[in-house]
Amino acid sequence: MRKLLVGIVCAAAMAVPSVSPAQQQEGWSYAYTEGVATATQRDVRGRVTATLTCRPPTGDIIVTDYTLARSARGANTAAVRIGVMSVNVPMTLEGRGRNRTVVINLPQRPPILAAVQPNDRLSVTVNNQTVTYLDGGPARMREVAYGCWGS
Repeated sequence: MRKLLVGIVCAAAMAVPSVSPAQQQEGWSYAYTEGVATATQRDVRGRVTATLTCRPPTGDIIVTDYTLARSARGANTAAVRIGVMSVNVPMTLEGRGRNRTVVINLPQRPPILAAVQPNDRLSVTVNNQTVTYLDGGPARMREVAYGCWGS
């Protein structure tokens, strides 16, 4: 009887899906928390690869890339592109070691948002190294901007 009960418990435990960081879904998510609008992109392993944030009252959109830091040594500008429109803006490197990030401040109401088309892609280029974000990046940037500017 005891072996049967153990077998049933084990079978039930295996039937319940578990969620590990490796099973988190790749793509974009959006949150508005404590006055900050944030879109977060995760890779197939669930790691954060980029964030788009905006906080009133400045309304600047901050693009943080977690993958370009090695390529960005010595750089002080980045090209942010949505579709065919691109703007060159100042960038900084923040953090240390593996936690180093490229941080780009887009001025309030960047003109590239006005031209966003449904199939456009968002990309950032630093020192001739380009990262193209997953589908939906421009739409998430617009969502972050409107969440911030509408406050």
